[in-house]
Amino acid sequence: NFEDYEDKLTETERVIYKRRSIRLYKKKPVSRELIKRVIEAGRFAPSAGNNQPWKFIVIDNKETIDNLDMEIRNALRYITYLTVAHAERDKKTPGDMNARLSLWQKAILPWIVRKNPNDFDPRVTGGGINAPASDPDFHIFFRAPVLILLLSDYRGIGKTHLDTGICGQNMTLAAHSLGLGACYVGLIDAVRYSSKLKKMLGIKHPFEIITSIALGYPQGDLDKSVAREPARIDWLD
Repeated sequence: NFEDYEDKLTETERVIYKRRSIRLYKKKPVSRELIKRVIEAGRFAPSAGNNQPWKFIVIDNKETIDNLDMEIRNALRYITYLTVAHAERDKKTPGDMNARLSLWQKAILPWIVRKNPNDFDPRVTGGGINAPASDPDFHIFFRAPVLILLLSDYRGIGKTHLDTGICGQNMTLAAHSLGLGACYVGLIDAVRYSSKLKKMLGIKHPFEIITSIALGYPQGDLDKSVAREPARIDWLD
């Protein structure tokens, strides 16, 4: 564990170990200079063949972020309507994972899961999607003053999703080093299934949404590690 040699940590190691996902933000705006520095760190991430498939959309307007939050929750409500028993399409009614699916849900759900196995895993639709879709007080982006969307050019070589994820990690580490808090928000994936949201965000061929990062000044202590499971390592001689 790094605690065993904490007094020997380099500054880079310290940022890696102390960075944490922040979900409480101050209303204080983040300057575009700092936002650009965070993105610049992402720009220098490694990628297959130095392909650099990423693109960024930055939103630093509260009204726009709030509107996006509302539209995504509407999309999530539709997803729960399709996949969770007792969820309602146009109401903030949480579904019941213990109830039986209707006949029409049973008919379409295998096809949906087969087409999108990770996004429509019951653990996701029943918890990660169901809760924010039905809770009127929940804000998908934690009311952060800045939202950065990470897109990828799917024509790129290699694993462009992985490359863009590495880019995002560079960005979150840089944000921490600059005194900012950041949090990945995967629910932005709802954009994939909504032509309305794609148009709203200006996402066009050949780019697709990969993830998003909420960014801002954190409330409370930023420099604190979070417990992790022991690493699973097989040493081969």
